[in-house]
Amino acid sequence: MSDALLEVKDLKVYYPVKGGSFTGKKRYVKAVDGISFEVHRKEALGIVGESGCGKSTTGHCIVGLVEPYSGDVLFEGKSIFAGKKRRSKEQAKKIQIIFQDPYSSLDPRFTVGKCIREPLDVQGVGTVAERNQKVLELMKEVGFNEDQITRYPHEFSGGQRQRIGIARALALDPELIICDEPVSALDVSIQAQILNLMQSLKDKHDLTYIFISHNLSVVHHLCDRVVVMYLGNIVEMADKDRLFDNPLHPYTKALLEAIPVPDPEIGSMTGEIQGDVPSPMNPPTGCCFHTRCPYATEQCAKVKPVMQETEKGHFVACHLVANNPADNINL
Repeated sequence: MSDALLEVKDLKVYYPVKGGSFTGKKRYVKAVDGISFEVHRKEALGIVGESGCGKSTTGHCIVGLVEPYSGDVLFEGKSIFAGKKRRSKEQAKKIQIIFQDPYSSLDPRFTVGKCIREPLDVQGVGTVAERNQKVLELMKEVGFNEDQITRYPHEFSGGQRQRIGIARALALDPELIICDEPVSALDVSIQAQILNLMQSLKDKHDLTYIFISHNLSVVHHLCDRVVVMYLGNIVEMADKDRLFDNPLHPYTKALLEAIPVPDPEIGSMTGEIQGDVPSPMNPPTGCCFHTRCPYATEQCAKVKPVMQETEKGHFVACHLVANNPADNINL
């Protein structure tokens, strides 16, 4: 039996396309197309990739905001999609989310106190006095004063609103928090403050994070392991240091080379990805990346690569790596 806190097993999230096709066959947008991974207690797992790769959809499915087409998600060994009620009340408490946009994720009609207290009210936790006390404790923990409890979200900056979102996510004492690009909408100067706050809260409350981001520098700072997604598929997964030091998949290598370096002596990236991301409604056959890969072969276009463990904890789905294991570092 796995000791993982969360297990994602062959998860698929397909969205039906309205309107028929000439063939009469039902069409789907394949946002997530059969991914599997585990998240262990107290770790921070990063999920990275280009916009539209399915990373946010994966997080929303885990937290119960999106229904899967097939596959399963197990939390503490129990499926969150079993039964008519889907997530149990206890599972709902233990899995929370911090949204990307701190402007639209808070109800403008609610005061800060009510925004943070809402999960406690919905779950019926404790007495009214206990809930109010919990709100005051959470506000202090994320850097607010008690006299700000009656103010409204529009009276705060973006960074302050995200602190409110973090406090709300902590209200039910969760074990796992889905962080859906929580700093991408903030100024760079504020991002560091929020990331440091999240790291300190993780250590204090023994939290587990799934950190979704397109910013690889942020992921390297906060996460322990990294999952790389492309067009709804996982192409590589490894410890962050191993992944950054020795990327095996051509897509991962191109992503890392695209990280801006503040040095005018360093030229542009050498492994620039050509072309556009294919439509998730009609993904390529074989390897999903072969239409943009400079190393693609005929095998890549016909056969979908299987995820293989090249060294302990380092997984990659690439025919080139499988066929030439000794030359991985030269991709």
